[in-house]
Amino acid sequence: MDTAQWQAFARQFPQLSHRQRLASSDLLRTIAPQVAAVTLIEQTAQAQLHCPACLSTHFHRHGQVHGLQRYRCVPCRKTFNALSGTPLAHLHHKERWL
Repeated sequence: MDTAQWQAFARQFPQLSHRQRLASSDLLRTIAPQVAAVTLIEQTAQAQLHCPACLSTHFHRHGQVHGLQRYRCVPCRKTFNALSGTPLAHLHHKERWL
């Protein structure tokens, strides 16, 4: 979001009803732990990142899913993220576990 969009967005807040302000606050509270969880996961895994299928360390960035960076392995062409091959790989609500 650029500066002009943010300013237009911020100007609308005084016009929100009490219920809308509470909903906005709840939304912001749920986003913060998700962002923190993704940051922690990617920082921790960066030093030891490798393809879980062939164990290669030769990979390229390949988009993002749910805030996590995806990678494509060059030798085997499979995609993975920092959680692939870990106990957290298939969990929903990862931010609750960290």
